[in-house]
Amino acid sequence: MAVVLALVACASEREGALGRPDDASADSGSGGAGGSGTDSGGSGSGDASPGADGVGDPYFPELGNGGYDVDHYDLDLDWQPDGHRLDGRVAIDATATQALSSFNLDFGDLEVESAEVDGETAATEHTGDHELVVTPAEPLADGDEFTVEIAYGGEVQSEPGLLPGLGGWVDDSDGEVYVASEPDGAHGFYPVNDHPADKASYTITVTAPAGLDVVASGTQASVEDDAAAGTKTWTFDAPAPMASYLVQIVIANLELQEGTSPGGVKLRHAIDEDVLATGAPPMAATGDMVDFFAERFGPYPFDVAGGVVVDEPIGFALETQTLSLFPANVTAEVVAHELAHQWFGDQVSLETWQDIWLNEGFAVYASWLWLDHAGEATMDELTESATFYEGLDVPPVDPGGPDHLFDATVYFRGGLTLYVLHDEVGDDAFFELLKTWVERYGGGSATTAEFEALAEEVSGQELTPLFDAWLRSDELPRLEDWLG
Repeated sequence: MAVVLALVACASEREGALGRPDDASADSGSGGAGGSGTDSGGSGSGDASPGADGVGDPYFPELGNGGYDVDHYDLDLDWQPDGHRLDGRVAIDATATQALSSFNLDFGDLEVESAEVDGETAATEHTGDHELVVTPAEPLADGDEFTVEIAYGGEVQSEPGLLPGLGGWVDDSDGEVYVASEPDGAHGFYPVNDHPADKASYTITVTAPAGLDVVASGTQASVEDDAAAGTKTWTFDAPAPMASYLVQIVIANLELQEGTSPGGVKLRHAIDEDVLATGAPPMAATGDMVDFFAERFGPYPFDVAGGVVVDEPIGFALETQTLSLFPANVTAEVVAHELAHQWFGDQVSLETWQDIWLNEGFAVYASWLWLDHAGEATMDELTESATFYEGLDVPPVDPGGPDHLFDATVYFRGGLTLYVLHDEVGDDAFFELLKTWVERYGGGSATTAEFEALAEEVSGQELTPLFDAWLRSDELPRLEDWLG
């Protein structure tokens, strides 16, 4: 996420130093979701047992689920603004990582109308705040590939989020919609293994009144007009593994702006027409930013880059995959922050939410690199300014629990950690480290320990004292003591 916009204004008179409060393996996940389930110890279904109701995240122990790994979600939504009704059908392709008598999905308050596993009727039961227990007609064996299909519907409401407007499916009085799910809002509008340790590809289909436009994560595959029903149906393909909180769907009166970066990356922005009536938001530099970051971090990891600017006064931005979410008062710095997340947070996701500095600290430092390059501010000015934020005497690797995910330390002390590391190892090793990080862990999830080990591997240096001081010490170190 970008930094909360209000937070950014504190260290100096500059606006928008960050974006929102913001804000695995190379396949659909790192195994975190499947590995958290109860190990049945056998390959058959005779010793089947229920999958775990969480992946074991220390901050969100009941998010995600164990016993299986998701490969793909085929999500089909029908939005009816009158009554705020959402009807949906999701087909989930997954692989059992243990013998399963039942398994859980994260799902909110919408009503389940039917459920099938491999075409056979399955029983479902809502338990707790967001657990949907699915019991197939026959147990699943360890290693079975299976498909879950669930139809559901009802009046959709935003989940209670850590920040206002950050609760999943959000719609206004005009029936316009955006999605902001970090960290746990996705299960408010579809059944899902709602944790970044289990990423998957998506097909997203949305039917909405013909007077509204739809954009979503991925690239548009088709749009069909049903004049008799007064609706249009839009389909988007998102083939790259994506964490559930990074799914974006916007339904509004939108203007689509398309192009390519100088280096050939496809660009796509969607801007609410009400925003354009008051002036164009600062999206024009996106192409140059993409190419600048690609030179330093490696090729842009997805099929398209860009953002959606909504007409709601949200106080944050969010790095939803391929289509970042921005408020009308977005700044170029926030655009850079969210774009950097496409490498750090989206392509390489966190294994647990406690490691959120791997998302936010990296995006902050990337935005500083861009501002310095663009002549907006020097790196010395940016880093000195960052040291004045309150709350930096808290270790970025453990900001204090779920209510502190978006605290200043994960952003600014995280960014300062990378600044000091950059100074310590030099340009060549630092940017080789970032490229190798994306190459090695891209498409999945990773941990702070893995980053530290890779930094020492690439640089050939002993870096434990640096990481201990900047990531784990209760006291913010003094920059002058660490810079060469």
